[in-house]
Amino acid sequence: MQEQPRRTRLPSGGEPLRPGDPPAIGEYEVVGRLGEGGMGAVYLARDGGGRHVAIKVIRAELAADEGFRARFRDEVRNARRVASFCTAKVLDHGEEAGRPYLVTEYVDGTPLDAYMETGGALPDGTLNGVAVGVAAALTAIHAAGLIHRDLKPPNVILSVSGPRVIDFGIAKAADAPSGHTLAGFVVGTPGWMAPEQVMLGEVSTAADVFAWGCLVAFAGTGRHPHGTGTVMTMAARAENGEHDLTGLAEPLRTLVERALNPDPARRPEAQELLLELVSGASPGAASPSAAQAAVDAALTRNWQADALPPPWIPPSPPRGVQPRTRVYEPAPPPLVPAQPGPMPPPPAAPSTPPP
Repeated sequence: MQEQPRRTRLPSGGEPLRPGDPPAIGEYEVVGRLGEGGMGAVYLARDGGGRHVAIKVIRAELAADEGFRARFRDEVRNARRVASFCTAKVLDHGEEAGRPYLVTEYVDGTPLDAYMETGGALPDGTLNGVAVGVAAALTAIHAAGLIHRDLKPPNVILSVSGPRVIDFGIAKAADAPSGHTLAGFVVGTPGWMAPEQVMLGEVSTAADVFAWGCLVAFAGTGRHPHGTGTVMTMAARAENGEHDLTGLAEPLRTLVERALNPDPARRPEAQELLLELVSGASPGAASPSAAQAAVDAALTRNWQADALPPPWIPPSPPRGVQPRTRVYEPAPPPLVPAQPGPMPPPPAAPSTPPP
């Protein structure tokens, strides 16, 4: 049989490499760029079996901090225990030229913000799927002792099998050994941070739940619930409970209201959101295995893959290499509720925000 020509087109979210980009990272061949943010650049690469992966390479100034490097290794070990259901699975980590890197599964799909730029607010089925999938991802992340810290539309990928949360696993390691944010480095994105995160620099799993509320409201209405403005303007609205959820239908509206509570101690946990979304049950009313089965059934019932752009077809692997396709895993390890520590009461007046 005549061999078919090998495809080399990058996925729609990928960009060609720039001068100075590495041709390889560890044992992975770098073939494109996927993005760049506060913690470093993300590359599209291939492993030895021809499978595509995403590699985040940490910025040099962060990598120079020995405390950061030690915490990075600890966080990656925790991240590799996160159930891959509704997340991008963490595969590997290492160092290249003294800079730590993290390897995750490459998720084929469209970022939520990119989809909404052309498609507007999500239809009901897809919206419910996003709410369920992101809550399931946060439940798994929190159960592993991690906090995402930067949940936002670009970090939610709409794939044919459901929504997937990416770019997690090392966010907690972004603090300096003193516990304060590195000078000039803000963990989070304006508009997607909880008020206590902006005003006090305090972050717990409740901050991820707040971001879930913002994200679901944005996906369902096509606008941010706290409007527009500077980071401090939006944080002040959030702290005062000034959000606009007009157009968001029940029961999502009530859950989003609770998630956006200015007091982090009064927000529900991710698992509580998840169980109420899939069954209307309270946290103690369903076993973890029953909850996981309900999540799978909800995504199967509600996810409208036909409403999404067609998936990218990855390049063919080299001759003689068996192609590997991602298998949807409906039954990862049981969900375990996160156990965040108690949050201190907020002060009477907000403190000066970090630079």
